[in-house]
Amino acid sequence: MSKRLRICFAAILGILFWACTPASRLDMEELDATSGASKPAEESGNGTASAGKTLVVFFSRAGENWQVGVVERGNTAIMVDYIMEATGADVFEIVPEVAYPQGYDETLTIATNEKNSAARPKFKGQVENIGKYDNVFIGGPVWWAEPPMILHTFCETYPELKDKTLIPFGTHGGSGVGSYKTMLQKYYPQAKFLESLGISGSSVRSEGARTSVADWVKKLGLDKK
Repeated sequence: MSKRLRICFAAILGILFWACTPASRLDMEELDATSGASKPAEESGNGTASAGKTLVVFFSRAGENWQVGVVERGNTAIMVDYIMEATGADVFEIVPEVAYPQGYDETLTIATNEKNSAARPKFKGQVENIGKYDNVFIGGPVWWAEPPMILHTFCETYPELKDKTLIPFGTHGGSGVGSYKTMLQKYYPQAKFLESLGISGSSVRSEGARTSVADWVKKLGLDKK
């Protein structure tokens, strides 16, 4: 392969990783021009959450992010701030035992290897008494239209979520929440799934994104009463 072809191939991989562009236009979700929010679609049931306690589980990566630049707080962490603001829920952050590099290219290489090898990166800590929660938001960044591999690690660690009400969410570069629901259904086929929401990383820090999250949470019936 010529040097020019190798450079072009590497550039294409980078775009796929951070922009998460799906394989066809049919996979694209409609995005709000102001907030960068994907158009929500009701997943199942009556569209409202179960009575009881709520937990937000998320993975987020700071450092150099696609279309955003270098940030001290990751895109998904910002979205979680809005969810917590609207719900008052408890939160558990999935923190890798081995942190991802700050640089975009270095992280791309590691994430590519993790995906190709179906790796299960370890994370720090544990959720205390996960059985007490009825509703669980689960989200993170969308890489190649899929959850990062560390989300698989979490799901395999907590089979107790099989009877919960699950709400997928994520931050992305154009693919909405990608295959988050598909992944969660694989691990928890008996769970109840509610409407998901994706916010573009380039728009998540906007007031429009905060409003979109608040409206979504209210529709789920999980807003502060």
